[in-house]
Amino acid sequence: MEREKIPTSIFYTGNHKNTFWFISNIIVAEIRKMVLPVRTFWIAVFIPLLILSGCNKRNESLTITFAGDLMLDRGTRKVIEAKGPDFLFENLNNITTSSDYFVANLECVVCDSKLIPINKKYTFRSNREWLLSLYNHNITHLTLANNHSLDFGKEGINQTITNLNRIGIKPIGYCKNSNTTCQPVLIEKNGNNMAIFSSCFLKQSYSNFSFDNASVLSEKIKIFKGLHPKTIIIVCLHWGIEKELKPTSIQVEKAHLLINSGADMIIGHHPHVVQSIETYHGKYIFYSIGNFIFDNTLSQAILTNLTLTKGRIDKIKIIPIKIEKSKPQLMNTSESESFRKQIQSLSSTMELKQEDGSWEIL
Repeated sequence: MEREKIPTSIFYTGNHKNTFWFISNIIVAEIRKMVLPVRTFWIAVFIPLLILSGCNKRNESLTITFAGDLMLDRGTRKVIEAKGPDFLFENLNNITTSSDYFVANLECVVCDSKLIPINKKYTFRSNREWLLSLYNHNITHLTLANNHSLDFGKEGINQTITNLNRIGIKPIGYCKNSNTTCQPVLIEKNGNNMAIFSSCFLKQSYSNFSFDNASVLSEKIKIFKGLHPKTIIIVCLHWGIEKELKPTSIQVEKAHLLINSGADMIIGHHPHVVQSIETYHGKYIFYSIGNFIFDNTLSQAILTNLTLTKGRIDKIKIIPIKIEKSKPQLMNTSESESFRKQIQSLSSTMELKQEDGSWEIL
């Protein structure tokens, strides 16, 4: 199923720059026909042109938001069965739908209820029909390189892949053929190119997933960057220690290795809490962004929103959220500021500034 695309501008005629100047000339020509005082004339000219200029810039950009663990079982299952899956997105629909692309980590399998789970403490399974709600709320990509993708064995993950592809959500960190290495997922819009690598650094054993260690992943990134030097590389990693607020020294070493190899940003998850954010050689490492939809009684997390313009990361916006009984929602200004101070105290290499409830990196 192809995701329906809505034109980003009603003025688009094939070339955004030419369209901007074409419409601008029409506006000026029409206003000149009016009998207006000089001051009023220039106000009437420049306000529409400023609006058009903003539209033109958006037409040159790619926006993408990264979220943490999305799990649709256990307590979340009870919420969905009582109120429906759309209930989970009520307070964040404007956030999920405002980006061109939205990426989360699928912390469960989407398979037949008749399948038997493997022998482990926690196994998570989602109903297939709930994927439609994710699709309708603009969840475009889901990473699968994690410690729950094999909860129902190979058949479970094969059904998950089939169900995601059928609904129109792109899996990341999975390769069809076990004899080939997992390739990054490529995204392109308005001349902006992005490659998303995904790997799980927790011990697993299934060759169809990307469980590359740091050195193997580093070599893949080097090769890809050499072939595609203008492509922004984002690495999504499932790693770390649960509930710890800081990464281990080994994680820091691995993150630096990947940045040195050509990665432009690292987005981490698995610890279920937000860990420190680091600036390293002008690149950003989000060691863990926490959960997205998860059945904690109450937890805090962040969404990382990127804007790419003219082939580079033009803006990074961090959106703090709280998750109460599986349902994510925006923090109020006071909650956001308190949480910002907490994350700032963990992050010595960069400075966070609150701006209308979200955070910007200075």
